[in-house]
Amino acid sequence: MASYMNTSADPCEDFYNYACGNFPSMVRYDPVRASAGMSFKDGDLLFEDRMSLMSDGLERNIYELLVLDRVASSPDQDISDLFNFTRLFYRSCRQWVHTRSGGGFGQPSASLNAANSASFFAGVLDHLNETLWTLCNEEVAMETVLATLVKTGGSGMLGVTLPRQFATNVIENDDFNLTQTARAVVSIDRLSLFLRGSAELERNAFFREWLDFLTERKLGAPLLDFGSLVGNASRPRFQRIIKRIEKSLNDNSLYGPGGCTVPERYSFGLDSGAKYNVSELDELSACVAAAKGGVPFSWSRFFDELLQSPVDRSALVQLPNIKEVINFVNDIKSRPVFAKSNDSSASLLSDDAAFLVFDWLLSFRSFFPPDLQNLKSGRTQVARDIEGDGVASCMLWTKTLLQPILERMYQTAYHQQDFSDVNELVKLIKEAAIAGVRGQSWITPSAKVAIEKKIRAAKETIGLDKISAAEFKAFYAPTLEEFRAVDLRPSNLDRKFGTLFSLALCAYAHKNFDVMSSLSPVTLFMEISPLVVNAFNWIERNQIIFPMAILAPPYYHPSYPPHINLGSIGYVIGHEIGHSFDNTGHQIDQQGAIGHFWDNETEANYLDRMECVRSRYGDYRLYPGGPVHLSNSTLGNDIADIIGIQAAVGALKLLKSRRQGRGRLLPRLPNLPASLSPEQQLFIQAAQSWCFKSESHILDRIYQGWPSHSPHHLRVRGVAENSPEFAEAFKCRRGKPMNPAKKCIFW
Repeated sequence: MASYMNTSADPCEDFYNYACGNFPSMVRYDPVRASAGMSFKDGDLLFEDRMSLMSDGLERNIYELLVLDRVASSPDQDISDLFNFTRLFYRSCRQWVHTRSGGGFGQPSASLNAANSASFFAGVLDHLNETLWTLCNEEVAMETVLATLVKTGGSGMLGVTLPRQFATNVIENDDFNLTQTARAVVSIDRLSLFLRGSAELERNAFFREWLDFLTERKLGAPLLDFGSLVGNASRPRFQRIIKRIEKSLNDNSLYGPGGCTVPERYSFGLDSGAKYNVSELDELSACVAAAKGGVPFSWSRFFDELLQSPVDRSALVQLPNIKEVINFVNDIKSRPVFAKSNDSSASLLSDDAAFLVFDWLLSFRSFFPPDLQNLKSGRTQVARDIEGDGVASCMLWTKTLLQPILERMYQTAYHQQDFSDVNELVKLIKEAAIAGVRGQSWITPSAKVAIEKKIRAAKETIGLDKISAAEFKAFYAPTLEEFRAVDLRPSNLDRKFGTLFSLALCAYAHKNFDVMSSLSPVTLFMEISPLVVNAFNWIERNQIIFPMAILAPPYYHPSYPPHINLGSIGYVIGHEIGHSFDNTGHQIDQQGAIGHFWDNETEANYLDRMECVRSRYGDYRLYPGGPVHLSNSTLGNDIADIIGIQAAVGALKLLKSRRQGRGRLLPRLPNLPASLSPEQQLFIQAAQSWCFKSESHILDRIYQGWPSHSPHHLRVRGVAENSPEFAEAFKCRRGKPMNPAKKCIFW
């Protein structure tokens, strides 16, 4: 704390300079972060703050988890093996990228790049083929083939995704809203690589070169062997299939008067994603199939296969374009799954089923050789393109695909505590906020009761919602079984990356589809990662969320003195509670219903205070002589800051009053001037949450759009200017810059 302070500055003149004045001289710009995502024309994004430094620490912790076996271990063999799977996934990724880049010996040859990519796709296809071979019998339907491809995690022409709102309702055990919310979004990938018109198709480089790569025999056995599993499909046959599908997607002749009718009550806003139940989709498919003299696609069977459990036929599904989807699945359904080989005893995938496999593989564009990867198609991918030496990409894939395992590893290594003291801190902040509300004359008695009820009803989620070891192991049992069967050695890790990636991708898809079926032990942090340095207010749910990653120094530590924790994580807690009463939150009651939950008199007084904040922050400039700050877009966070710091200060007052007469003084931090009171230290700690280093032209770039947060130094200024307790703690005379005569105060 002391090292960042500029004690030569007057806190009553410029509190940010006093609390953070030495920060720029102590911090250097990170060249990797500065250049990430920036074009040369725009220049590097020169910006560092406490949050980015904390995120750096988080990334270093995760990196050590992945490269050092000793950092996280478990006496439970199954969990230990899952930890090992996660580490080997990352390491095999790094080795694969290393080989791709030439292994440190210059640019690799085209043949080496091709062989490296081929090893990835071979692993992915080995895993897929094992599944597909189990389907090789005459009874298998096209619904099963589509469901199998979808649940292996790729992104084919038919996309099925989990709506966040449904996951929310599962997490909240909200049975009523579960019945009103779509549990899946089904769509056609209209940017799919080939559907650009028949003439262009003939010269389409994506189609020709990617198919050639997957079927060529230069590397030995072809990846897609059209003489074995996937039958006798070929480029001309695929071209005919593509043209037929394109024509089918655009065929609306079967709908309308005298034809098949989309249920009328859902007909409004179809293109924005109308909702239909599974039975209605079955009926519409049956109508279209009957008109064409074919067999209808069974949505019931498709979802039963996808979710591995009988789907409720009244369950809702969201379709942005229902006609397009129905046309596609019925067209595919009208084709056979298998075709007889020359050996009449063997069944091979038909041309259409083989095309679905090929289409599915194209979502792995990031892993094609660089010359093919650069053929931009706008196609949906399962992973972002590889950057640099692969550290960032491999860590991102690990954090995304294996998030629940990595969370447990992180908690095991770095967060053994149960965060019960943070729970107590939340209770204290709530009590302080309620006491502040009760002391306000501008709020009517009935409104005070309503505000207090909302504060007390706020649910808090802290750290992580760790499912039991038994549930965790049961969820990953299929992944673990397949992982143990993989022949892994240090010498072949790069060649096994495709296999491990496929296992991780399946586990990730399995997580989402289990949520759809409502069978998964779902927690909030399956939707919001606890490995993020941030905090949230889920206003519609009246829920405040503090992920594990922010519960670390400098924001929090169990051994910090109470006033230091109150100045950092306490201020954050108060800020998130404050969002429940910002320009949006004050219009939502404790159940999430939209509408004022207090009376008109209180509302009018609140709007006066809200306008005070807008005007005060709107008078600030980004830097001396710079543009005026755009306070309209940051209003919600500015209000939350003011409410938050007052709650933190009020909590310190409550704490001190409870300790009076007990001889229990608040401990002091070393290396701080003895003259600094606990109140002063609280404000300094809060201000230092926003210490930053940047350049004027960078602030122009960051804050001249529609920012959601005020610039860091203006957040500190706004908090100080609008807190009577700040002026009292630092003995600032009335009229000083940090103690203006008029303050924007809520409670």
